[in-house]
Amino acid sequence: MNFARLKLRHLQCLVIVAQERNLVRAAKALALTQPAVSKTIAELEDIVGRRLLLRRRRGVELTPAADVLVRHAVVALRGLREGLGLALDQPELDQLQVAVGALPNMAAHLLPVAVAALHARSPSLRVRVVSGTNAQLMTQLRQGEIDLVLGRLAQASAMADLAFEQLYSEPLRLVARPGHPLASQRRPRLDALAAYPLVMPVSGTLVRQTADTFLVAQGMAPPRCLIEATDTSFAVGLLQCSDAVWFAPQGAVDGFVSRGELRRLAIDTASTEGPVGLTMRRGAEVGEGARALVEAIHEVVRQRSA
Repeated sequence: MNFARLKLRHLQCLVIVAQERNLVRAAKALALTQPAVSKTIAELEDIVGRRLLLRRRRGVELTPAADVLVRHAVVALRGLREGLGLALDQPELDQLQVAVGALPNMAAHLLPVAVAALHARSPSLRVRVVSGTNAQLMTQLRQGEIDLVLGRLAQASAMADLAFEQLYSEPLRLVARPGHPLASQRRPRLDALAAYPLVMPVSGTLVRQTADTFLVAQGMAPPRCLIEATDTSFAVGLLQCSDAVWFAPQGAVDGFVSRGELRRLAIDTASTEGPVGLTMRRGAEVGEGARALVEAIHEVVRQRSA
């Protein structure tokens, strides 16, 4: 093995491919083209002298050599990031810090309340909130860039070396502006959505798969006008100036509904319910800042349950 040729990008690429098990999705997560990802993996295979990926119809499979390399690459990347973080924060090593990844439904309602309560008790705590898709956040968690992820339970294939603690369950909801033609109907038909633009989570995300499954199970054809978005402020702004309908996690829309800015459509979506909670690295030592934030999140959930 020629270590002189080994670059950080080779290990980063392999780790993302190992998580996604799909070159197209890995390329999207890395902000690269699929050929660029394939070229990087080919370079790494040439460096280590072993085949790392087996192409399958629905993605890729890791060889035993790749499994070993990925485990050590994750540790190496995490250690490098922690070292860089300590170097950059050297003057403030005594200050508590926590980095949390939050999906849109969490960033909209639960996390702000928890962080506000946390800062009331620990004003010097530095909190960094990272947004992204479930897959992107799990990658950053596994690599040590963030301490925990607050959101829906990821797919089983993405939970290797990770542990999930369920806080509660929530469904997806269909919402629109208060004056929307469907908002005043007592029981609107699901196929009535075909007449309006439908805002959905981006393709490949867990909530999008849940939404797609629901629509297919109800016999609804794919929407003619589909808008993919994860940004809550964009979706709300679009709904308020158009007849678009938003299919989103309940936590992302509850605040807007309670303030009268949006209306929930009376369409039963109970079958889309899924577990929401905290995901952390299995067996990893959690810092004091992360423990304090987890405690604040638990307190908010207890208060709302009561």
